[in-house]
Amino acid sequence: MAKALSALIFCLSLFLCLTGAQAAPPPALSFDLPTLDGGNLSLEQFRGRVVVVEFFATWCKPCRRALPKLDKFAKEYAGRGVSAIAFSVDQGGRQVVKPFVARLGLQMPVVLGDVKWAQANAGVRVLPTTLIIDPQGKVVHRYEGPVSRPHLMAAVGPYLAAARNPQPKAARTQRRQPGESRFLDLWVTGNEVVEGHKGLFVHLVADVADQRSVRGLWLALNIQGGSGPVKRLYMRIDDVSLEYFVMFVRCDQLPALVGASAYRAQVSILDSQQRVVESSPEFPIAAACGVGGQYAARTPEPKKFSWGDADSSQPQTVPATPPAAPPAPAPQTGGGGEATQVFDVAQGRIKGVAVSQNHEFEGKPGVLFRVKAELGDLPTDKGLWLAVNLWPEDSKGRGLVRGGEPESLYHRVDSTFLDDYLLFVRCDQFPEVPTGGRVRVWFTVLIGPQKNVLARSKEFVLTQPCRLAYGSQ
Repeated sequence: MAKALSALIFCLSLFLCLTGAQAAPPPALSFDLPTLDGGNLSLEQFRGRVVVVEFFATWCKPCRRALPKLDKFAKEYAGRGVSAIAFSVDQGGRQVVKPFVARLGLQMPVVLGDVKWAQANAGVRVLPTTLIIDPQGKVVHRYEGPVSRPHLMAAVGPYLAAARNPQPKAARTQRRQPGESRFLDLWVTGNEVVEGHKGLFVHLVADVADQRSVRGLWLALNIQGGSGPVKRLYMRIDDVSLEYFVMFVRCDQLPALVGASAYRAQVSILDSQQRVVESSPEFPIAAACGVGGQYAARTPEPKKFSWGDADSSQPQTVPATPPAAPPAPAPQTGGGGEATQVFDVAQGRIKGVAVSQNHEFEGKPGVLFRVKAELGDLPTDKGLWLAVNLWPEDSKGRGLVRGGEPESLYHRVDSTFLDDYLLFVRCDQFPEVPTGGRVRVWFTVLIGPQKNVLARSKEFVLTQPCRLAYGSQ
């Protein structure tokens, strides 16, 4: 607190003499950093556009006034080739920056950077600092302190005629607009067991980033059985940067069921005065405790995992801190034809994996891996991934990979509050093996821009995965 206060005083004292002043710009600027909304953003993606990069911190009062003005300016001139990027130098990362951005209502992309990097590479001495980058990627103006609209217009104006490229997809954000519902998704799963108690999970995806949790912010679950009494259960929200919440309801916590075949439930967000901020629509909970009903606008799994290149810029949402899940089931075959196998791959941070073959997701056949891993103490701002490594072998166990490198598929981890990750691999992503062949599999945890391997599981073997997809039994 003392450091932030002294830095703020230093910042404000500099503004007395530097506000609006222009200093010599660095010749060039380049970065590839994680964004507030997931994925990475690189300056190279903006070639052909005029880019305004503003360095800020959440404790900087002048930044709070300057950022909304820049956001508005960028919206007005987006069609003429202007883009804006907010560059955060906060040490608290997404947990601190997301509420700040939500309360200001910013729609421009925000990258999570580092104050030392900003000082060394962009010459940042005071906040806010603004850089103007021309369509060829050259830094042409540098301003210390808040920049007026006339100064911005004068800086970008000469380059508008050459700014022809469209806004890159990686720069598009989908943040909640004022008046939009905070509730994004809601569903119930049953037959759950936590600490020996049978019950159900109520899963909620909600945007509360603009709320304050210091004096209290709660989720209240209201359950009523017919004409019986209403039972209210509470869950405190300590981190408003999260979107995924799970409430566990024990069977003995359900109220009496009077003259109805199912419970009616509703989730409310309550502020520090216990006032309702917003409530969800009502949804059913099956009368038989432990049996989960479904109430969801869309299937929850796409929120929990997606596959692609490790540098994919598509935003991902990873569930946060539900109660501990029950142990994975023993090998079995379900009615839908899915075969589940449990493998002991425990080594370091990776504790185990359950594999469901003949799985299907979005119409594509594949294999679903459920990985248990302890990642809760790891930072995500510099990049954190789970990778599944696939090594094809023939019937005699000889490797079929030229160059000695396995096929690796990466899953970007943006939140580490969960110890249970679902990873789907399509059949067309598996290396093909001859009859009698197999695929050797192991998982790795990678961290940092260079994707350094932090942990590695033991290996296990899948015999002809996706055999149904290839038409052989």
